[in-house]
Amino acid sequence: MIFLLVFLSGVAGLVYEVLWMKQLGLLFGNTSHAAAATLAAFFAGIAVGSWFWAQRCRRMRNPLKVFALLEVGIALTALLYFVILALFYRIYPSVYQGFGSGSMLLPLKFGLALLLVFPPAFCMGGTIPVMGQYLIRNMSKFGTMSAMLYGINTLGAAVGACLAGFYLPLWLGFEATCLSAIVVSLVIAAVAIYLAKPVVPEDVAEEKKPEKPAERKGRWAVLTMCFVSGFGVLALEVLWMRMFAQVLENSVYTFAAILVVVLVSLSLGSLISAGLARLRVAPFTMLMVLTLLGSLAIGITPLIFMKVTNQLEIIVSMGTWSDYVILIYGKVILTIGTPALLLGMVFPYLLKTEEKYADSAGRSLGTLAAINTAGAIIGSLLCGFVFLEAWGMWATMQRLAVIYTCAALIIPCGWTYRAIALKGGCAILLLLHFSALDPSDLPINSIDRLRMQERIIETWEGSDCTVAVAEGPQGISIKVNSHYGLGSTGAFMQERMQADLPLMVHPETGSIFFLGVGTGVTAGSALHQQFSNVTSIVACELVPEVITAAKKYITNVQGYDYTGGLFTDPRAKVIIEDGRHYIMASGETFDMVNSDLFVPFRSGAGSLYSLEHFESVRAALKPGGVFVQWLPLYQLTEYEVHIIARTMLEVFDQVTMWRSNFQPGEEVIAFVAQIEKTPLPKCDIDSRDDKEFAVKGKTSRDLADLALPFNPQTILLFYCGNLSEAEDLFEDYPINTDNKPVIEYMS
Repeated sequence: MIFLLVFLSGVAGLVYEVLWMKQLGLLFGNTSHAAAATLAAFFAGIAVGSWFWAQRCRRMRNPLKVFALLEVGIALTALLYFVILALFYRIYPSVYQGFGSGSMLLPLKFGLALLLVFPPAFCMGGTIPVMGQYLIRNMSKFGTMSAMLYGINTLGAAVGACLAGFYLPLWLGFEATCLSAIVVSLVIAAVAIYLAKPVVPEDVAEEKKPEKPAERKGRWAVLTMCFVSGFGVLALEVLWMRMFAQVLENSVYTFAAILVVVLVSLSLGSLISAGLARLRVAPFTMLMVLTLLGSLAIGITPLIFMKVTNQLEIIVSMGTWSDYVILIYGKVILTIGTPALLLGMVFPYLLKTEEKYADSAGRSLGTLAAINTAGAIIGSLLCGFVFLEAWGMWATMQRLAVIYTCAALIIPCGWTYRAIALKGGCAILLLLHFSALDPSDLPINSIDRLRMQERIIETWEGSDCTVAVAEGPQGISIKVNSHYGLGSTGAFMQERMQADLPLMVHPETGSIFFLGVGTGVTAGSALHQQFSNVTSIVACELVPEVITAAKKYITNVQGYDYTGGLFTDPRAKVIIEDGRHYIMASGETFDMVNSDLFVPFRSGAGSLYSLEHFESVRAALKPGGVFVQWLPLYQLTEYEVHIIARTMLEVFDQVTMWRSNFQPGEEVIAFVAQIEKTPLPKCDIDSRDDKEFAVKGKTSRDLADLALPFNPQTILLFYCGNLSEAEDLFEDYPINTDNKPVIEYMS
């Protein structure tokens, strides 16, 4: 029963973490910096909680009762989270406007995240040390029992990640899912109270004798390895996510699948360590072996990954959704299952080496967990924001393998023949990392098989993603993570159309907000002299490297600036920010909000089609303002289009539909929304013959290239209908909300 409580505690903990990351991403913006601030706040709570409760474990007469109180604390602070979050949504725009979107905002986000997630995380950090204090009465079994505790808790975390990543948000919505986790925490507390009984003084470990110098050296080795383990595993998790982003569409499911594999591997590693702890092998020798094997597994990961993905070929399945998910799991397990398993054995086995230094099970568990978590915070932050940008993906992985090899050398194994052989193995492995296993020549992105004539001009590896500029028959294009195209000079007319069409229908527009920049062609088109009323443009881009690429390669193509002066015109301002976040928090208003087409199944993109986002857009429109939402029909089902239409009709009084091209198979449409119902622009072309003149003699290729008379009169050729006059077509479809993101989970 006790281990079941530990398992359920892990389930609830990961459900909380996944949901908090999602909800705070909506509040702070879905940038890597905002996510890092939230994750750091969560892990800081875990680390401080582990250390705080560890210091008090020795004096606890009834640890199981304290465990129950911690679970109650998690539930209550999680409930309080809803109240504080609602308050933040009210005050955050004012705070944002006071600080702006500069560097001062990041510490503010971290501070707000601390207020929200630190209290429950602080309680979570105490659960394992306190439970260890209750379970472990005989310190000779400290290593085995501690590893079992971590393994079962982590297995629960994997189940929680799977439920929160795949099912519960779609079935219940985020709020009901979080409430379900709160109920689980309270049930755990109730059962623990029922089972609780005081620990009699005789059960508590005897006072530890003063350490000898050799023991002190061993203790420092344990603490150092504890830090290195947390540092390495979280840094590698960042790298593994980046690796698979090159070959997978980044949906909520792909990220969840990788997280589940990592957690299951760490759990199995803990359980295997519990078995190894029973063997009569010198603990430091076994620890050195595990560390070296982990280093070797990291070193060969790039080679295995290239083999499994056929040189970074995108992973696709012609079968069902289940077939695709199974395929993902297979590729991920083959690539990172072994290193995650081996590295997952290091920290739990450290608990075996801790036996000779431990004076209290709970105190030792909490102290080591705090150091391990501190390493995890630093590892994830340094990898995401320093190492990737400075060294790149493969060189960072190589250096992490080297760190583990060097860490093995500090383990005090003595100078037996076995120890000397292991140290020699360290030297050989170091040579291998810089020779046979050197991944520096491996590619970091790939070319689609359908576009083999393309060549990569330049690549940037940033904290958010990998951005590349490619040149081919379709001109110069910008790609994210190998396969996701943001546009190209070859699609110049189509990209211009996304600005030209709404401005020809609404020529009185003065100020425009562009959600998404990409190549910059669309936003730059609004600066053309034919749109003389345009006085100001704000263009928002999430990924800074995309702006770097557009400035360098799209502004000067054989002497021509395809961006129309977007980066030099004084009327235009280009900012690096989450566009949804900026609309919600900046307080600025515009005559037009023009939102780029976003693939709805990509992680985070579904929130750009939510009711709450559309309400923020409505609030940001000036009287008579217009909202233009572009949709890629070739990446949407009829069901999803109906959901988006239904959601927009809940917010705007008038929604009309327009097409942007005549390309079969690549159809793009726009939902044009207004607060008040207004008539279409007048058209002087009255007769059928006059209307046919616009397309007379044009071939299908001419229509595809938009090679037709294009002016405010002929623009009505692209009009498809008034959705507001046909609302009954959409009333049976669900509304997409932040709480229940059906678009993101069903696409």
